[in-house]
Amino acid sequence: MKKLIRLLFVAPLILIILTSCALPFTSSPTETVLATPSLVSTALELSVQTDASALTAVGQIIKYTYTVKNAGASAVTGSVAVTGAVCPDLTSVGNMDANFDVGETFTCTSEYVVTQADLDKGAVVTTSAASVSGINSNEVVATVSKALPIVLTLSKTAAPATFNQAGEIITYTYVILNSGASALGPDQFVVTDAAFSAPINCGNAAASLAATATLTCSAIYTITQADVDAGSVSTSATASGGGAAASSPASVTLTKGTLVSPTNSTLTAGSTIQHKVVSGEWVWQIARCYGADTAKVVQANSQLTDPGYIEPDTIITVPNIGGVSKIYGPPCIATHTVQVGDTWQSIALKYNADVTVLQVVNKNILSVGQALIVPLNSVGVAPPVVK
Repeated sequence: MKKLIRLLFVAPLILIILTSCALPFTSSPTETVLATPSLVSTALELSVQTDASALTAVGQIIKYTYTVKNAGASAVTGSVAVTGAVCPDLTSVGNMDANFDVGETFTCTSEYVVTQADLDKGAVVTTSAASVSGINSNEVVATVSKALPIVLTLSKTAAPATFNQAGEIITYTYVILNSGASALGPDQFVVTDAAFSAPINCGNAAASLAATATLTCSAIYTITQADVDAGSVSTSATASGGGAAASSPASVTLTKGTLVSPTNSTLTAGSTIQHKVVSGEWVWQIARCYGADTAKVVQANSQLTDPGYIEPDTIITVPNIGGVSKIYGPPCIATHTVQVGDTWQSIALKYNADVTVLQVVNKNILSVGQALIVPLNSVGVAPPVVK
């Protein structure tokens, strides 16, 4: 019984002593752990270029160039490695030290020999990444595909093919031919022409082009003052679509002409001349051609039963030339064959003709292939009476 009482008395005492001894450890400072410097501040960028635009044959050598850049915020030390490539020692490039400094670039190279299996597959695909001391770059996938056969043929024409002034309208017409043995599409076939800022859609968005079939489309080009100053306009175009390679370029050159019927300086203003009628001429246009008064020309030719219709080779008298307007002199009319894209306005502008007179003379009929009678230099002239 006495032993139990002593034990009960001593146990708390021992506990107090042990607790007192432990107190100094609870107040000791926290241990500081020095972390290993982080490599995250160094970022590698990889880009890959090849010297081949397409696979062509077995044995073809494709050369790859890999450019590694330290795009991070700190330098890194170590060897630069790129998947499957041969890289020089770091000390042999840049500033020739062992550090891959911020902004510094590093180039590695490799070569690949094309096999028959590559041609059968249709492409050589490589995946590359760079690394320095455990830091990895972005992955780059480089694909060199088998060259597509050129089965699209493009033809390009212009109407008209000459111009004289700014504002004239030129119509380019494009014909895309599938010269291959298989159908192409459905797809949106397009023409890319240097004359225009945007591609030209040819056919609808789901057009199919059978073997030997064609698609036709057109675009309007307006002559600029720069074109007039240059004296010519030369542009080329290519066609693409249907999964085929782009066509070979098709080019057209527009040339600057001269206005028909310049002023005839050999004629003397105020004089009277004898004019031999050409088929298609009428008194009003002949008078205008010489700058003469129409009424006086009619009066001087009382032998004419109908001034609106004169037989070819008839001789008429034209008094006081240049009395009312500028003398142009013969030819007084021209013939123009209507082409695709021609308008009354574009034809009139080309020949310095009055649009209304041009329309009246041709009974307002305008169709491709038609031969129009053009009243040269008739701007401002009252239209004739045509029966």
